[in-house]
Amino acid sequence: MNRYYIIVPVVLMAVFVFFERGAAKEAEVHEQQKIATENKRKADEAIKKHELEEKAKIDSDKRNAERIKTEQEKEDARKNKYQAVIQDLKDSLKRSVDELAAKTKEVARLEKELADKRDQREHENREIFEFSKKVELSKKMRRDAELEVQRYNEMLVRRASESILANPPASAVPVK
Repeated sequence: MNRYYIIVPVVLMAVFVFFERGAAKEAEVHEQQKIATENKRKADEAIKKHELEEKAKIDSDKRNAERIKTEQEKEDARKNKYQAVIQDLKDSLKRSVDELAAKTKEVARLEKELADKRDQREHENREIFEFSKKVELSKKMRRDAELEVQRYNEMLVRRASESILANPPASAVPVK
């Protein structure tokens, strides 16, 4: 029985070691599978994360490109609007300058016309004054002529009344 005390534990130990090594190998294989699975999962997660980062980067680049394009369109629209306003102001200024030039020419023409009318009126006033002067002179000459005629008639009447033929002498016989 003494022997059994040593043989049974050694045999049991050998069986234990045999099973333990099999279990250890199995556990190691299981652990390696677990590690491989974990590594594969991490690699898949890394790939997914990388893909998501790529998608996010592409999406971000796309949004940035759209934002830049929108900003550029807004900037172009603002510049076009500004250019349109500037062009409108230039056109308005040109119209105003042209209108001013036309009005200046019109004013010059009207001033010349006014000066001509004033000269014509002055000339007509001088002519009217000259005609009035001639009329007054002719009226004066007529009065003078009428006075001269009256004086001459009075002189003739006086001479005739003083003449012997007009007044017969008192000593003369009257004829019946």
